Amino acid sequence: MRDLEPAETQKLRNQFEEWACRSYMLGSPTSDLLLTLIQVNVFRAMMSNIFTLGMTGEVMKDDALSPFHTTNSGCLPSSTPPNLRPTMLQCQTPHHPWLDFFPLPVMRDNLLRAGESFDDVQLCIDLVGFCGAPTGRAGLIVWGEPWDPYSWEVTEGFVKNWGWIVRDCPELFESTNFWRARRGEERLLFEDMSSEPTVSKG
Repeated sequence: MRDLEPAETQKLRNQFEEWACRSYMLGSPTSDLLLTLIQVNVFRAMMSNIFTLGMTGEVMKDDALSPFHTTNSGCLPSSTPPNLRPTMLQCQTPHHPWLDFFPLPVMRDNLLRAGESFDDVQLCIDLVGFCGAPTGRAGLIVWGEPWDPYSWEVTEGFVKNWGWIVRDCPELFESTNFWRARRGEERLLFEDMSSEPTVSKG
């Protein structure tokens, strides 16, 4: 399957959102649709952060290298949200741009320190919930501005499988429990998080 240009991605995303909105207004938002909306919202948040960082859809190609490692990150616009600005480790370590889009600097550094010791394909599946993730829910949910860490929520299943990624991310824990409380759900405890990746590449 060929890579979609950013304009094509935007058009397809807009078409899906219009269809989903019509379905909702007609009173027929099925559970499958709601799950897909969560997935699309995470994808939309990632795309939004890509453009906020001044990147294009080209950064999603398999052989792409983060520009933060090859150029001066000081060239970012002054309006770039602090949580999206690269850490020192991002500037020092060659990596694919996909991890630059998370508005959680510690999470990005956790991934960089893990190097090649985890299955990045499985992580992608579990993050967004595509390809039949076992939990049936996306690993991350986005409720507001993509650049704001307090707009993001992490699911219980994701924490159980990938806790080391979100270790030492208190803003994500606070945000998660805020959104869970709004739904009348119990607080999610972030206590037994492995300090090391547990899923190795085969």
